[in-house]
Amino acid sequence: MQQIFTGVALLFLASSFSDGPLYTTFSNASFESETRKESIFPDGWSSQTPNNTPDILPGAWGLQIPAHHGKTCLGLVTREDGSVENIGQTLSKTLKADECYSFSIYLSHADYYVKYDKPCRLRVWGGDVPGSKQVLLATSSLINHTEWKEYSFKFIPSKECTAITLEAYYAPGITVKYKGNILLDQCSEIFQCEKA
Repeated sequence: MQQIFTGVALLFLASSFSDGPLYTTFSNASFESETRKESIFPDGWSSQTPNNTPDILPGAWGLQIPAHHGKTCLGLVTREDGSVENIGQTLSKTLKADECYSFSIYLSHADYYVKYDKPCRLRVWGGDVPGSKQVLLATSSLINHTEWKEYSFKFIPSKECTAITLEAYYAPGITVKYKGNILLDQCSEIFQCEKA
C-alpha cells in the first residue's frame, strides 16, 4: 500500500512510474561529466553546503565503478565528523505546497570507496537553493547493494520549493557517525501525481 506524507515521503522500490502528467525535468539528470575526478560537480548541479565534494565516477580516487546510464555517475559520502555530501539544482518550475509529485533515481553502494565503505541512504530535500534543507521530501531505505536499483518516491511538499537537494545520510537509528557512500545515477523527470 502506498502512503504519502506532507513534507516526508515513503520510498517505493519499483519500476519507473508516473501516475500523472510531466511537471518538470532535471538538467543533466544522469550526472554526465567530461571530467572524471573527485571533488567536482557535474554540469547543472551545485550546492551551497560548505566542504561539499561529490565525486564523478568512474575515475574519482581511481575507482572504476561503472555508471548505470551514460558514461558517468555520482558518488556522495558521509563522514565521522557528522558532515555529509549533497548535490542539488534549481528547478525550472517551483514545486507547489500541498501538491503531489513523483520521481525515481537509480541507487547503489560501493563495497570499497577509499575507506568510506559503509552503506548510506538517500535523503531528498526541498528548499530555495541547491543545498538548502528546508523541507525533507523523501528518504530511502539503507542502500547496501552493489547493483544498480531504481527507487521511486512520491512526496507532498509542505511549502513551495524552487530547488531539490539529494543528500547522503547515515543508517536509521545510528548515533555514532561513520564513513559511508552512496552512488546515484539517472534521475527521472518529476511528475504530478494523485494524493492518496
